[in-house]
Amino acid sequence: METLADIRAILAAAGQRIERGALREDPRAFMDALWRQVYDRAPDDLRPYVWSRLADFSAQLGVIEDVVAERSPVRTPPEVFARR
Repeated sequence: METLADIRAILAAAGQRIERGALREDPRAFMDALWRQVYDRAPDDLRPYVWSRLADFSAQLGVIEDVVAERSPVRTPPEVFARR
């Protein structure tokens, strides 16, 4: 499990790479690795925060909607985001 400080550090570093245009790998591969590294390990109470940040990064990189759903690097949102 990651702590909030760990998660913020990883997301800050990723955000800087995205904003500087310093990605060397495919954006889809980069985001998939981030989802696995951060979201999949995050405690349940931090997942909404992580999901929101990673979804924003995916949108910035243009990989949020142009991928087939089963290959999408974006995970299903946590239940707190589900519409009722």
